[in-house]
Amino acid sequence: MSSCHPAPATTPTTTPEGVPPLNGEPLALEFANTVFPMRGVLQDGFRTPEHVSWWLRSCRHLFTTPLREPDLAAVDETDAHCFVLLRDSARRLIDAHIQGHDPERWDIAQVNRVSALGRPWPSLLWEAGRRPAALHCSTAPPAVAAQTEIAQALIELLAGITDVRPTACPAPGCVFFFDAGRARRQWCSQGCGNRARAARHYARHQSGSTSGQSPI
Repeated sequence: MSSCHPAPATTPTTTPEGVPPLNGEPLALEFANTVFPMRGVLQDGFRTPEHVSWWLRSCRHLFTTPLREPDLAAVDETDAHCFVLLRDSARRLIDAHIQGHDPERWDIAQVNRVSALGRPWPSLLWEAGRRPAALHCSTAPPAVAAQTEIAQALIELLAGITDVRPTACPAPGCVFFFDAGRARRQWCSQGCGNRARAARHYARHQSGSTSGQSPI
């Protein structure tokens, strides 16, 4: 059976505790940013199937893979584990790309394996009175097809096929990636920019106070 049906409007659901923030990044970066700091401790935004379902539902607009509510409700522990494996490989590959380091071969193999799952193909959707749209169809279950779309988006990002410029946020304690090619951004968010400026101001103040002290 193939997955190729338009997703319906979002159905209100309960939000699990400790979900990752959504930063409005392109798909591959939004996916990688599901590791996030909370009160100085790194959190895994995919720690339960419910967290994965919530993220897929919240980011449904980034996918061409149809993600219906029954599909999201069917996400299980195995799916969540696969999302974590792909996410961790994505983070290491993006970091290697930014830092100019050689990647781990296992991470490359993982992304290529997921990219090939389900033999995805585009399908035309053109309903009366609406603009034509492309759906991402697959012989794989929707949760797997979504991983395939993420892996393919990551490959295009790393290969420079898109205009996205992945950058690591330089703010203290931040682990997010963001698209620096959009609006000449320097930080992943205004909050991180404010924290970075405050840290620089504090460092200059401390340096000035130390240099002005008389030797004993």
